[in-house]
Amino acid sequence: MNNISKSIINFRQNKQKIKISDKEKKNLSISDGYFIQDEIYSHYSKFEDFNAWKIGCTSKVMQEYLNINSPCLGRVMKKNIYEGDTNINFNEFIRPGVECEIAIILSKEFDLNQNQSLEKIIDRIVPSIEIVDDRWPDFSKESTSILIADDFFASSIVFGEGIKMESIKSLGEIKGWMSVNNNIIGNGKGSDILDDPLNALRWFLDFNFSKNNFPKAGDLITLGSIVQTHWINKGEKIKVNLEKIGNVEVQFN
Repeated sequence: MNNISKSIINFRQNKQKIKISDKEKKNLSISDGYFIQDEIYSHYSKFEDFNAWKIGCTSKVMQEYLNINSPCLGRVMKKNIYEGDTNINFNEFIRPGVECEIAIILSKEFDLNQNQSLEKIIDRIVPSIEIVDDRWPDFSKESTSILIADDFFASSIVFGEGIKMESIKSLGEIKGWMSVNNNIIGNGKGSDILDDPLNALRWFLDFNFSKNNFPKAGDLITLGSIVQTHWINKGEKIKVNLEKIGNVEVQFN
């Protein structure tokens, strides 16, 4: 296993900020980052199930915030997926943040190896709160490659019931907003995500997945945030509303 993979696993397990030497990180490519991410997935998948994916940096607001101009992928463990309004322990994270996301759930008919229409592979469109975790001393000084290696901040996802694909004409027209303790802190619309959230899904489906780490029927996929990351303070209640799709909230205790 790559030394960076081992280090990230060790820091995560000890709930410590990740510190990788400049020498180790030097000349790390995007493909190297995904290789390390796959190694970390292989380690955890021996004793943890995974059923979700996050796609980061698909909206202008997030690309400008992170200074990264292309989508990035990460994985999320099943034990960190919450359906419906929920309470979460603030102390389970290094530095938690939340994002207002449009997400989809892949249908039972989904098969990555078949050329299927999006209508056939989407079971539901759901409102979601992606909970990211900043596991770095200063993420702004880290390369995209090393952030990808650490699943690009992925941690947890809270999602609502949502609607069927046929219930909505255009995801690009959907308006959404996020509130903290009932005060709206940001808003946007579906077209902020690569002009149409389904473009993020198309990017995802075209990704060069490894033979042991690929999407399966029933997986949850967050397509991107229409609001800049809000870094959480203990005790805050976060609510995401997506027009026509629904809402969901999480309380950090």
